[in-house]
Amino acid sequence: MYDAGSSGTRLYIYEKLGDNWAEHEGPKVSALADPVREIRGKRWQDADAVTTEVVNALDDIKKDGPLQDNGKPKWEAFDWGTQCNIASASVYATAGMRIAENENRERSQQLWQMLKQKLQVKIGKSVKVNTRTLSGYEEGLYAWLAVRENATNNEFGILEMGGASSQITFPCPECDITDDAVKAVMLGDETIQIYSYSFLGLGQDEAPKTLGFPDSCAYGVGATQTGWKPEQCTQQISVKDTKGIIDPYNFDGDGRRTYDNPTAYNRDIEKWYLTGAFNYMKASNINTCCLNKGDCYNQEYSCFQALYLPMYLQTLQIPVSSDTANVNWTQGATICSINDCLQKANKPVCRWSQQGCLQ
Repeated sequence: MYDAGSSGTRLYIYEKLGDNWAEHEGPKVSALADPVREIRGKRWQDADAVTTEVVNALDDIKKDGPLQDNGKPKWEAFDWGTQCNIASASVYATAGMRIAENENRERSQQLWQMLKQKLQVKIGKSVKVNTRTLSGYEEGLYAWLAVRENATNNEFGILEMGGASSQITFPCPECDITDDAVKAVMLGDETIQIYSYSFLGLGQDEAPKTLGFPDSCAYGVGATQTGWKPEQCTQQISVKDTKGIIDPYNFDGDGRRTYDNPTAYNRDIEKWYLTGAFNYMKASNINTCCLNKGDCYNQEYSCFQALYLPMYLQTLQIPVSSDTANVNWTQGATICSINDCLQKANKPVCRWSQQGCLQ
């Protein structure tokens, strides 16, 4: 199972051991969307090399990764060829490819075909191969299912922060099932309604582009502006207006930019887990990246991100003090695939394209 995210493509292999799943994390390689979007130094001519790199990760995981500063390998060797009977191979892309498919549908189609052919050759003709972009609903649901593996019940919600998108997912028995953000999900013998929505463009890397990047949010702004306060940045960032939470890149009937209102339903959720980039959210980041010019991830936008994450939580009425969960949605995708958890659900909705889903 590959997580083809906006910042790179990560290989995970899930091995069934009794009632549990062992997760084998492999190398991280280039982002699939980069040659389509021609970003981060990639051109469309690099599509062949990038898809080959993704498939070759299956060879790389058979041996230990390069040593890190702590003396441990980046990943531990796992020889899937001798230790597993492969049931399926999937490359599922998220927000980066949603943007890519919107920007250049034809190139995206070619890339997916190229990748599927190479992966099928590597895995063998008898193995089912899936290569496509996940809907926002699926991405959120899979993260929720991964968290559920260690939860005591189903009465919780998750908020996930990615690079290009953010997902909110929670049980919603009172939601209108005709709402395309609500689907019937099979959990064992039980069917429950789950609300799941992905805001494309509200991920921590895209938000400075979609919501604006004021000078008062710049890295180390407090070191040069006497008396600077966080409010000078946050008051110029609007995640919500009178129509609801802004969804910058997705489409509705009137064109790009739409809205959704999860806060109309999530007030009854008492337990929340924060996933993705929220695992790295610290109050001290404001001091390090805004008041000073410290060592910060994604330096240019680091002050913006330090202030944006808690502000976003407040807008969605989710406590900043909520527990974090360091999970991979790929585990939830594996669980859903094995149990056919969406067997009663309608077809995926691909909001990022006016022409609908590519595959």
